[in-house]
Amino acid sequence: MNEANNAAQPECSPPPIPQGAASGSGNIVANLLKAQPSVGATIASGIGLGRHTAAFLLAAILCHAVFGLALGAFGGMEVAAMGAVKAPLIAVFSLLLCLPSLYVFSSVTGAPISVPQALCFGSSCAAMLGLILVGLAPVVWLFSVSTNSAAFMTVLTLALWCVALSFAGRYAGRLKGTPLFQRQSGIKLWLLILTVVVFQMTTCLRPMLAKSQTGLWAGEKKFFLSHFGSMF
Repeated sequence: MNEANNAAQPECSPPPIPQGAASGSGNIVANLLKAQPSVGATIASGIGLGRHTAAFLLAAILCHAVFGLALGAFGGMEVAAMGAVKAPLIAVFSLLLCLPSLYVFSSVTGAPISVPQALCFGSSCAAMLGLILVGLAPVVWLFSVSTNSAAFMTVLTLALWCVALSFAGRYAGRLKGTPLFQRQSGIKLWLLILTVVVFQMTTCLRPMLAKSQTGLWAGEKKFFLSHFGSMF
């Protein structure tokens, strides 16, 4: 009789621990490509946010440096070296400028996100962009060393950036299973603002394809649409 009752009762087991919450800093960067929902679980848990943010930022810097090196090869070794410096600066400065809007827009749309969580999520988006761009770096390098058309390189770079941005948006969308990221309207608006800021930051730190005559960047004020149009 007791055995029958025990068999009828469902077995109770503790809820599973989210995979991302137990991931190390190295694993969490790999999870951006392989297990994106676990990254959202890690950020939502609040465990090790400082370590994970540092890992994301390091990955973003290194990946953007490789992409900048491949892109700058269009103008020679000196320009390539400058590109390896400028591309990470564009990524990091754009992220820092857009972090307040990420926190504000997420909060206004009902996401219970904290400042450290916003910083970690924003850094993960920058890392995702970098990972996609570093995967495309060989393609950029091939055209950098085999064509002399600055207009084509501009179009190619913009196209590849849009591809990377689409993957970042897909990554954010796959976090909807975590309650912290269920409300996506603020994040989508933030990604749009980040795109515009990156374009303007690229214009501020121009040129990317040729040697600057005035130091690290041109210094002249210019709107990014005007700058990109002048490449044609």
